[in-house]
Formats: sequence, structure tokens, C-alpha cells
Amino acid sequence: MTPIDKITGSQLMRLWGVPSWPDIDGDYLLWNGVGIFVCLDFGTHVDLHMAMKPGERHRCRDAVSDVLTLIGRREVHAPIRIEHRQVCNLARKFGFKETWRGVVEYIDDTKGELIMMTRSANEWNN
Repeated sequence: MTPIDKITGSQLMRLWGVPSWPDIDGDYLLWNGVGIFVCLDFGTHVDLHMAMKPGERHRCRDAVSDVLTLIGRREVHAPIRIEHRQVCNLARKFGFKETWRGVVEYIDDTKGELIMMTRSANEWNN
């Protein structure tokens, strides 16, 4: 994992699949040049956002394993856009459970369905 700046990280998030990603503060981590993670620490939990370079999504399992090891035994929330719902299957393999689903308004004023996957601090099966 290589820490990168917010501007570069935000651009990669948008380029690799999260078009409405805003330039927000967080820990931006580049994984092997093909995956971008953004960790937002809220004290009680960490919000985890990710995007993978097209053609490299087969490496998601290794990337998620590495970032979860880095986060450690913390509660993790992973919001997943409905158009990427297949990511929920990957999240379940790491102990995440669906805790909410609904329509939200994104920062670019579009609306879409979002799935919230949550892993408790007690889950540790990566």
C-alpha cells in the first residue's frame, strides 16, 4: 500500500468506477498500482471505499485482504453502489453483512441505490 494525495486518489476513484467521488479528506492508498482505497476514520468505525482499474478486478480479493489487515480489528463500513453489487459477494467472504439498502443522493445531485456492508470489529477472517 502506497499513501497518495487526495487529488490523485480522487481522480483514480472517478476514473476506475466511482464517477461521483468528491475530493474529500481521508487516507488514500494505492494498491500495486491497480487499486485505490479511501479510508475515512470516524473513531467508532472506518468507512472503506475502493475502486480497481478495469481489467484488474480479479485481484480484488488480495487487495481487500491487504487493506483489512492494515485497518486491523475495527468496525468497517463499506458502501457499495448497486451497479457494483457483485462486490457484496466479495465483502461477505471477509465477514461483511448487509446492514442497509436504500436510495441516496450523491454529491453530483444524481440518485442511486446504495448497499451498506458492515464488518464488526470481532470479524477477522481474511
